[in-house]
Amino acid sequence: MSVAIFEFLYELIIGPVANYPDYRNSIFNTVAVMSIVMVIIVCLIFYVGLGRWQPVFCKLHHWIVTIFIVAGLGFYIAYSVACGTLGNYENDAKIIPFGFINAIYSILSFIMFSFLLKRISIFCKRTPI
Repeated sequence: MSVAIFEFLYELIIGPVANYPDYRNSIFNTVAVMSIVMVIIVCLIFYVGLGRWQPVFCKLHHWIVTIFIVAGLGFYIAYSVACGTLGNYENDAKIIPFGFINAIYSILSFIMFSFLLKRISIFCKRTPI
């Protein structure tokens, strides 16, 4: 099952992938779902786990470090799924840009989920703002 919104968001930046049907058939949807699940898990760890444990992790720089972790994981998810699905990844010039775009979308998703989940934290209610 293909979700057109993921195709639109990824093709908006990396361009059309008509020559690569694997992107539309499996890579875009798999990467998007894995990235959203990863972002939700990291947000829950940050706000529920660390945000209720000690007041040490409620600073802005901890949140920024978490953004870098989310971006790295987002890039890794996109790169590994694309390489695993395509097989011969050396000839595909869209894998690296796809990884960076997924990292950016992961950051934006993390920011969105941060505003939704920060209310359930005890010490991180004012993080990021």
